[in-house]
Amino acid sequence: MVAGKAHLQKENYPAAVIEFKNAVQANPNSVAARLALADVLERTYDLTGTEQHLRKALEAGGDADVLVPRIALVMLDLNEVAQVINAFKERRLGSPDADSNLRAAVAVAYVGQKQFAAADEQLKSAATKTAATLLARAQLLLAQEKKEQALEVLADPLVGQDAPWWILRGLGRVYEANGRREQAVQFMARAYAAAPWHRGVAGEYGEFLVGSGQVDQAIVIRDKLKKIAPGYYWTHYLDALVLSRQGRTDESLAAALKVLTVAPEHLPANLIVASAEVQKGDLLVASKRLNKIASDYPYSLPLLQMLAEVAIRQNKASDATAAIKRGLGVDPGNARLLSLQVENEVRRGAPKEAIAMLEKLRAKDPQNASYLLRLIELRLAAGDKAGGRKLLDQATLAGQDNPAIQERVVALALAMGDVDRVRQLADAAMRLKPKDPQSHLTLAAALDTQKDSAGAWREVLAALDLQPAFQPALVALGMMAKAPQQKEELRERYGKALQEKSAGASTYLEYARLLQDVKAEPDRIKKVLERGVVAQPASTALRQALVMEQMRAGQADAALSVAQAGAAANNASPDAVALLASVHLQSGNQLMAAETYRKLVTNYPQRFEWRLQLAELEAAADRKREAATLLRGLITDRPSDSTAYIMLAKLTWADNLSEALSIAKALGEKESHQRTAMLLEGDLLFLAGKYDDALQQFGKAAKAGAVPAARLRSIQVLDKAQREDAAEQELADSLRKFPDDPSVIGFAAQRARAQGKPAVAVEFLKKMAAKDASNPIVLNDLAWAQVEANQPEALKNATRAAELAPNSPQVLDTLAMAQAQGGLQTEAIGNLHTVINLAPTAVAPRLRLAELYINAGKPKEATQLMRALDQKKLSVKDKETVSRLTKLAA
Repeated sequence: MVAGKAHLQKENYPAAVIEFKNAVQANPNSVAARLALADVLERTYDLTGTEQHLRKALEAGGDADVLVPRIALVMLDLNEVAQVINAFKERRLGSPDADSNLRAAVAVAYVGQKQFAAADEQLKSAATKTAATLLARAQLLLAQEKKEQALEVLADPLVGQDAPWWILRGLGRVYEANGRREQAVQFMARAYAAAPWHRGVAGEYGEFLVGSGQVDQAIVIRDKLKKIAPGYYWTHYLDALVLSRQGRTDESLAAALKVLTVAPEHLPANLIVASAEVQKGDLLVASKRLNKIASDYPYSLPLLQMLAEVAIRQNKASDATAAIKRGLGVDPGNARLLSLQVENEVRRGAPKEAIAMLEKLRAKDPQNASYLLRLIELRLAAGDKAGGRKLLDQATLAGQDNPAIQERVVALALAMGDVDRVRQLADAAMRLKPKDPQSHLTLAAALDTQKDSAGAWREVLAALDLQPAFQPALVALGMMAKAPQQKEELRERYGKALQEKSAGASTYLEYARLLQDVKAEPDRIKKVLERGVVAQPASTALRQALVMEQMRAGQADAALSVAQAGAAANNASPDAVALLASVHLQSGNQLMAAETYRKLVTNYPQRFEWRLQLAELEAAADRKREAATLLRGLITDRPSDSTAYIMLAKLTWADNLSEALSIAKALGEKESHQRTAMLLEGDLLFLAGKYDDALQQFGKAAKAGAVPAARLRSIQVLDKAQREDAAEQELADSLRKFPDDPSVIGFAAQRARAQGKPAVAVEFLKKMAAKDASNPIVLNDLAWAQVEANQPEALKNATRAAELAPNSPQVLDTLAMAQAQGGLQTEAIGNLHTVINLAPTAVAPRLRLAELYINAGKPKEATQLMRALDQKKLSVKDKETVSRLTKLAA
């Protein structure tokens, strides 16, 4: 016992547990030993053990007035509310205060089960008024939405006098629920000071600190929890809150997911994860998550609000109405729910009802500018320009001292074509804040609507004179710059902006792009990006742009170094680590790429794209089992996404066709993916060489509406089965039925190329390019077919594709071939070098470059290029090409 107390005083709880267990073993009937062990077990958060030894102490003759209320409290901490009620609702203690405290515990248990009348009966039967009974009464009133009465109860001086930690914690919770954050934090701080060993109190205190903006103090609590309870759900949840406040969204989401692995029903963590899913557009996943816990939290306003929002975005008006109705039953005046009710009416095509609702909301809260602005939008959408204009007058007055409202008013006025109003607002802004660059930008917008382009240009420049790195003005200038002189001015302004400390990552990136457009020296572009990375080291976009420039220049080691520095930085973002993985992959180091992606997937399982990438790498390395495990996990987490099903089926078919087909059928059980599943079944049968079965399956898919995809797949099968006439007939039918479908035209073009008919392919691709002239993929395909057909227009189309996709190895490869065909050998060789730098593992560009060197009379350079190839990885065709070129070089 003495040794245990010494360890306890030093907060060496594991050692204290061992000593007190020895004491209990030596004397099982010792009440003191049992209580000492219960105390230290509570501090190690072994509540089950705590309860066990308290009961043993009671059986050994311990004071029931002391022990029974404590046992009840431990059971409440274990969320054993039903057991508390059954065990203690009829139990009576000798001491009036002790019995009253037990009544309080039972009452709290009844509140947890929403049995408010039974809770009230327990409290009325309490013989004395104690801090515990007052707290229980406040919790009962709070559960009944009687917030003011709850606070009146807590005003009793008895509540805070020498209260134990659990009373202080309860007080903190009640004050927090009533919006009294300052008092809530004070009481929770006292609870933490009284029980610094209690992980739950520490977590709640940290949460309150984050909520009150005291993030630095919360970090101290978080870091302590990470040491003493690394796997505890409060540790992960507090980490999620802190990371969210720091703007580290991915890490916050990962921490919230860790909460759910420990406590799947944890409401706040589910809301964090669902909110992230909604932002990413994963509405089905978010809806499933929220509905899974909805029955456990039927009166949670944040949950009901999010359920309503998701349902509205899914166009499920009835589901949204149900969530809103339940929420308004809890809080009839909830502004968020009432606003969602308006949006639900808009989505279901009832603008009059939406406007009427919004008018009522505005009447109740006339100072709420968001109601007024949304009402203007709805009236304009309904064609009521006069009503919208009248309301805009009110919004103009309301926004005189509010820049955010002014911006919305200007945008609405521009949408209405109300040029005079925009000019009035701009002139007023200039009078009030002539040194504010935003005032000049507003005036520029007004002048532009008045067709005064020169005046607008002048005012944007004036804004930049006041604040050279003012990004909105730089963006506006970029949109206005048309003439060569204006574009030169634009580049100069960006150059000046970079001299300012306030220059952001987007400013550096745009300046680099502008320099690329005028084909500035690569070293100059790299220097701009290097400066950007130094000034904005946390910007992954800047780092990625620098890495790309270095790769283009053949500086793979420098690119890797830049990526490694970003990934190794303190608090490096997961995207910075993903950049390192992509550099490894681009450099051909699949082993390191896979290792880096494994770490990302472990730490950020919510990033499904990284899990897919890792699955691809595992499959490529012939680690099929690992790839399959990853894909099955994705199917479990994202059952509504077809990607993992398709990858898993195609990974499996060679070893087990029946299993692959069963995966396709499982996908077909999802109504939204039935056609995709039918096509997948056909693909698998085709891969397995079962051509007739595949044709039959694609026929079923076509009848189910999967056209033209099913018909194009049927042509592929017919070609493979050497049924050329049938394939030609099927293609002719498809072109007749879907004359403007890009997938059909593109398929016909690629098929013609494969048949050695590039001129035919060109005609098809011209048709596509005429409808999508800014698509680099279409232009690249057209240019390549024209190269094969020896048509001079190839150079023009390849050049345009390269302007649109300057870092695409495929596009630059095509451009090089078009240049070579046009006699521009030097340019072609330079571009092929860039292609090899960007895609060092690609074989075909290296062989094409070798051939250009031979034609240019440089056989030594050609031989060096071919020696760098791994002969074991070459295809039969590539080996033949190497043999032919080697002879030519000799």
